[in-house]
Amino acid sequence: MSATDADALSWVPDPAPGDSAFDQVVNHRRSYAEALVQVEAALWAQDVVDPALLELCRLRVATLVGSPAASLERRPEAAAAGFDEAKVAVLAAWPSDPSFSAAERAALAYAEQLVLDAQGVDDAQSAELVGLLGAPAVLVLTYACGLFETRQRAELVLAGGAP
Repeated sequence: MSATDADALSWVPDPAPGDSAFDQVVNHRRSYAEALVQVEAALWAQDVVDPALLELCRLRVATLVGSPAASLERRPEAAAAGFDEAKVAVLAAWPSDPSFSAAERAALAYAEQLVLDAQGVDDAQSAELVGLLGAPAVLVLTYACGLFETRQRAELVLAGGAP
């Protein structure tokens, strides 16, 4: 645990064991912590959306919410699925960079829209995503982006908001 994490938890009378401020707060409620682990494991184990695509979206969400720690992490499931690390360097240019496929562009546009203004997702954007990935994938991607954003924002808040 860093000094920043320790300072951020000054309001917690008795932090639970954990590697980060987030873990130390979540671990106060063991059943919640276990459920969160199960949900995340299920997300990465599902077979509807490629884990490499989920990783691109997770990293884009991290940039949008300002989570440097999440930007530096890599999910092992994504690596096992052939995640292209070179795309991280050009992720901000996803709309025009030729290394991104149409499906990746649509998923990244969707992830951005969900973070910036979820109610701004329109029928045309949804139809494009369904056409490229299928309806089940849109559901998985929606839950995934919500989970990524929620966890990353919670980690920022619990760490005192300091990068």
